[in-house]
Amino acid sequence: MTREGDAAEGAVTRQGAGAPGGRWRRVGVGAVWAVAVLSLPAVLASAWLGAQVPWWDENQGVDPIGLMFPLAGAFLISRRPRLLFPWLMWGTGVVWSVYSLLFSLAVWMSVYAPGPLTPYVAWPAIWLWLWAVPTFTGIMPLLFPDGRLPSRRWRPVLYGNLALMVGHSLLLGLSPDPSFELGMPMGNPFGVAALGTIPQVVESWIGPPMILLCLLGVVSLGFRYRASPPEVRRQITWYFWAMVIFVGYWIASAGTTDEVVIALRIFAAAGIPIAIIAAVLRHQLYGIRLILNRTLVYGSLAVVAGVTYSVLMWASSSVAGDYGAVAGLVAAMATGAAFHPVRLRLQRSVDRLFNVERDPYRAADLLSRTVQRAGDPSEALAEAISAVRSLVGARGVGVEVSGEPALSFVDGELGARPRATELTWHGTRAGRLLLAGGRLSREQQSVMAGHLAELAQAVRLSTDLRDSRERISATRDDERRRLGRELHDGLGPTLTSVTMRLDEARRRLERDPASADELLAGVREEMTSTLRSVRELVDGLRPPALDELGLAGALRSFGQGPGPQVEVAVTGPLDGLPAGVETAAYRIAQEALTNARRHAQAGSVLVTLELGAEALRVSVADDGTGLPESPSPGVGLTSMRERAAEIGGTCAIGPGDGRGTEVTAVLPLPV
Repeated sequence: MTREGDAAEGAVTRQGAGAPGGRWRRVGVGAVWAVAVLSLPAVLASAWLGAQVPWWDENQGVDPIGLMFPLAGAFLISRRPRLLFPWLMWGTGVVWSVYSLLFSLAVWMSVYAPGPLTPYVAWPAIWLWLWAVPTFTGIMPLLFPDGRLPSRRWRPVLYGNLALMVGHSLLLGLSPDPSFELGMPMGNPFGVAALGTIPQVVESWIGPPMILLCLLGVVSLGFRYRASPPEVRRQITWYFWAMVIFVGYWIASAGTTDEVVIALRIFAAAGIPIAIIAAVLRHQLYGIRLILNRTLVYGSLAVVAGVTYSVLMWASSSVAGDYGAVAGLVAAMATGAAFHPVRLRLQRSVDRLFNVERDPYRAADLLSRTVQRAGDPSEALAEAISAVRSLVGARGVGVEVSGEPALSFVDGELGARPRATELTWHGTRAGRLLLAGGRLSREQQSVMAGHLAELAQAVRLSTDLRDSRERISATRDDERRRLGRELHDGLGPTLTSVTMRLDEARRRLERDPASADELLAGVREEMTSTLRSVRELVDGLRPPALDELGLAGALRSFGQGPGPQVEVAVTGPLDGLPAGVETAAYRIAQEALTNARRHAQAGSVLVTLELGAEALRVSVADDGTGLPESPSPGVGLTSMRERAAEIGGTCAIGPGDGRGTEVTAVLPLPV
């Protein structure tokens, strides 16, 4: 839990819509969609071309990898363009669709349009599949879902896949006779005769290492599953079982040429993009909820508006006869009138489907009920952040709590440029709300920020209280050690020395009274010094003035020193106060008066002691220069707070009613 200071402040500024980076991103996403859409006719054309060659037994119809991967990848890239996995998915589908088209086209040309171009069309189909199959079977499982390896120990598996792709594709691309790969006689315009039959031999043994690498990829998914939180496990499950089914069937059917078995293998391969899309849709993988929400709302709205307009046009034309223009105008006006209420109803229905709440007060009520189930402020803030993310459909929500040490709570992924909103509690900066994705209206933002600011302040206070208690405990232990050391090193040796000297004086008393009298005088001086030390030690624990003058009298006596005029006002009888409360009140007021003398440049100080039914309220107000703009708690203020916290009370410092500074402590009385 750390803060980056000014760097973090700059990181949350959002890039403008018209910035060059935003334009290039839109162009890039548009190009990705264009290529994905073009892959569809490429796959369909590949299936059609293959069907025109009756003797070609390798045609399996429409291939699901080239058909589904590019569109699914483009859909995810448009939402999360910086993630690697959607690009792998899109690229695998595009490469496979190009490979399928070139392969089928080469076969078709060799039968119906042979010529010098046929080997050049066939050449990419010799090796291009190696840039799709190992990626699809071996690399994608390693990097699902976040684009990173489960750990460094999986790097050899990744490098093995890359070596297989690069090395074997070079061998196939330079093979002097690629007929073993294409399944038909075909020359290679780029073949290297010196390779001989090496590519063919390697191709005959390429299956086992590919299957092994694929198995290791699936095993890596299992390891990632075991090490992931429940939400990520649910996202991995679909893809994991789809890969298990595919790899298991692949191993079982390896080496077969039966058309039905191969078709079932392709059908099993189709389950993989379906599983990925299911993980995206069902478990909102990659923060896809917002784009699905809008797609459903406006897609349904377009259908409803189109159907409504068509029906009204037909009805108006039937009734109005020749008044076609009037009928169109009436249909358009009626459709426009129904547009807004229909949109609101559709939006509410889709919001309920995705558990999104746009009404700020209902959202606040849900947020309050969620927080009430939490056990402490930190848990409550974490629950609240999770609820806010769910209610607004955000990709990630975080809260940075002000103060030291810096605390931050995050649910989801904030990314590099989250939007920041200041959280203020009673005029004091409590922290920042960070939001990635999702949209908040101004009213929603105000309501949510108010709740989160209160929780952030509670987290800060509870953290400060915990730290204060730890310091109190450490101070108490230090004080006990000091007392033990004083008694052991001071009083103990002194009493031992006095005992020994008294024994010596008793022995000399009969034979040498003068020397005995001298010893006794020394003992008296030593005892006087010891009594003085004990009195100083006791004064440090409880001032004697409290026992002699009482709390009010002791404060009046202390206030008679040089400096501002001190007045002590008492409300209620102070007799019978518990010793701990009385000592804490005296020490807090004493420290506040000392600060007023040293720093406030005050003319007068009013000390108020107000005894209530449950607590003693101590107030020390001066008419001095007041607090600086950014006061830093020193040793004195920390000491006052810790003395109050030690007996379960509170101590605060702030500006007085008019000018100056006021220290207020509330010290509870034991029941």
